[in-house]
Amino acid sequence: MKQLFSFFLILFYGLSFSQKIAIKQFSETIDFNQIESLVQHLTSEIPKKYNEKDKSTYFDNMYRVRMVAGKYDLALKELDSVRSIFIDSNSTIANAMGTQHEIYIKTIINPAAKNNFEYIYKTELKKKYATLTAKSQIILPLYFKGDSDKIRKGLVDLLQKEFIGKDSVDVKTALKLCRDYNGYIVVNKSFHLANEYLKEFDAENFTVKDSFLIKNKSNRDISIRVVVNNKIKKPESTIIINTIYADEDDINDAKVKASYGYNCVYIYTRGKHLSNHKIEPFEHEQEDINEVIDWIIKQPWSNGKVGMIGGSYLGFSQWAAAKKLHPALKTIIPQASVGIGFMDFPMNNNAFGSYSLRWLNYVTSNNTTDAANFRNEEKWNSIYKKWYVSGLPFNKLDSISGNRNEIFQRWLQHPSQDQFWKNMVPHKEEFAKINIPILTITGYYDSDQLGALYYFRNHFKYNNNANHYLIIGPYDHSGAQGYIKNELLGYKIDPIAEIDLNEISMEWFDYILKEKNKPTFLKDKINYQVMGTNQWKHTSSIENFDEYQLKFYLQNQNNQFVLSQSNSKKNGFSKLNINFKDRSDADELIKQELKVLGGTIYNKNSLTFSTNTFEKPFEFSGNFSGNFKISVNKKDVDLNIKLYELLPDGKYLLLSSYIGRASYSQNPEKRKLLIPNKKANISIKNNEFVSKKIEKGSRLVTIIGVNKNPFFEINYGSGKEVSKESIEDAKEPLEIKFYNDSYIKIPISQN
Repeated sequence: MKQLFSFFLILFYGLSFSQKIAIKQFSETIDFNQIESLVQHLTSEIPKKYNEKDKSTYFDNMYRVRMVAGKYDLALKELDSVRSIFIDSNSTIANAMGTQHEIYIKTIINPAAKNNFEYIYKTELKKKYATLTAKSQIILPLYFKGDSDKIRKGLVDLLQKEFIGKDSVDVKTALKLCRDYNGYIVVNKSFHLANEYLKEFDAENFTVKDSFLIKNKSNRDISIRVVVNNKIKKPESTIIINTIYADEDDINDAKVKASYGYNCVYIYTRGKHLSNHKIEPFEHEQEDINEVIDWIIKQPWSNGKVGMIGGSYLGFSQWAAAKKLHPALKTIIPQASVGIGFMDFPMNNNAFGSYSLRWLNYVTSNNTTDAANFRNEEKWNSIYKKWYVSGLPFNKLDSISGNRNEIFQRWLQHPSQDQFWKNMVPHKEEFAKINIPILTITGYYDSDQLGALYYFRNHFKYNNNANHYLIIGPYDHSGAQGYIKNELLGYKIDPIAEIDLNEISMEWFDYILKEKNKPTFLKDKINYQVMGTNQWKHTSSIENFDEYQLKFYLQNQNNQFVLSQSNSKKNGFSKLNINFKDRSDADELIKQELKVLGGTIYNKNSLTFSTNTFEKPFEFSGNFSGNFKISVNKKDVDLNIKLYELLPDGKYLLLSSYIGRASYSQNPEKRKLLIPNKKANISIKNNEFVSKKIEKGSRLVTIIGVNKNPFFEINYGSGKEVSKESIEDAKEPLEIKFYNDSYIKIPISQN
């Protein structure tokens, strides 16, 4: 929700300003006390000179100018024009935006307000509040945040810098002065009233308990926030969100969930919000969540049934809770669930990623989050580059960043999927005991898809009767949590993929917790969108995607690297040499951008294999797999694979990718080193699922290489613990041979 709120809260104005407004008659003596006459002059000139192609920006600026000019009827019409532009994409925000100005205008134009401003203002605000949906009501306070003293100081500074002593001013600066002056007047006269009244209105709908601490059996504090729906007159089910990202906006999200006819509880990881415990991500969820459930079901507003929802870490936490399933937990909706350990975080098939340190700094610095540090892309890229260029062991990355991180060092001590990771989520037979309905949501380009599908597959593997549904489409990590983008890293998604995942999720809660109808969107256990067809498809089992497959051998045919459907040259191989000591590529690696659809691909430290052009279109749906016959002059190697569709127009569409450590390819729980220069079988699995119509005239292109970049630890192949290896272990360049009987398999649909 927070991303969506902030996106629409402020409409930035990029303007076209080639004309000037004369202000010489004001410029010598103007100060804040005389600003009214200047502003009135500007509001008469701006409409004549202001040009702006974007309609939303134009109307957003102009209705504020009209307010300052006292043209209130016109201001309301232009405000409605802004809302109408956004109503289809987000009605919740569109209906709420500008309310702070609308209520002020309606109060000012009421003759009775002259003697009773506060009463008229409250009356108008209450009327508006009653017309809004519950979700719009909940976000309304976000439009009444402002500091009049701060705005006034900004106005004085602007006058001194841009107006005093000047003959003219450009339209951009004139607009800013008018907008800020209007903001000052509205904030100063009405925001204190609005915030008081909105709290009063909100209290009629919800009871908020923001400062609860629960003691668990280990005498540790668990911090929670509770929102009770006051309109529910009998005990009702409770929706739980467990998170490590403590934020004040969590209350708004809890109110939205509760507005659907539930109560809502936010649980925070130990050490977050009001808890004083040491922050140890992922380690205590399976214990703490169940203890909070014990507390919830004893409350008078609870009917003894709870459900969980949330994405990323919040998705992981639901699987943590399901490890020892509480009888009151009736359903979970894990979205983009972190696959903790080897699955996708902090490792990808047993190879640690540099991002893990950045994330740990984000969540372990304080009892909320260190967002500014986390978002500083330039800073973190410079840290990764410094480590990469230095050749130091990966376990020095935190020291290079300036802060040794205890959790980072702890994680590095567990490069296998050992008991440390197994304690956090269900493992093998524990999945068999999970007998509640589950709705999993993920995306083809979700960075935690591997985790989401690991849980999904294992639930069915160990529980033949699993009541588990899956929604998967062309979404990234945030898209799988409901923030779907119509253009994803260069690729415009099919219109039919733009579904409301939040509504489907609430329909699922109604289905399980209130015994209403199942969401109509869910036609079968697996619901997937075929990119390029504007169509959703449905099937009963994820195993169905492996029924039909095309096999392509990695053939070296006269030094041409080919994906061939026949193994015509069985004894040949394709050779790749990697010099781990060469760090001259640091800058180009750091600058690489992930694109779903782009004009070029990066293939350094790799070999590029390609099919012939396909004469007919076909549907690629599922996970590619493979078996590589390789020999390496080292004891280990980390492989990096990317699979593309090379479209007829020459652009590359990313289908799937794989990063994995060869020594763990057979078993993520136990490392088995390679014998140098001896042929070995490397199993390729645990890569991204995708569904895409492969066009006539396209080719499949796969980039197969060795992982050597600043974003992952570097496996030098010495056989030592990889996080402790340094450039001193590189020695001679790595030589790897991919034999011609190596292959990948592509799942295709016959439907």
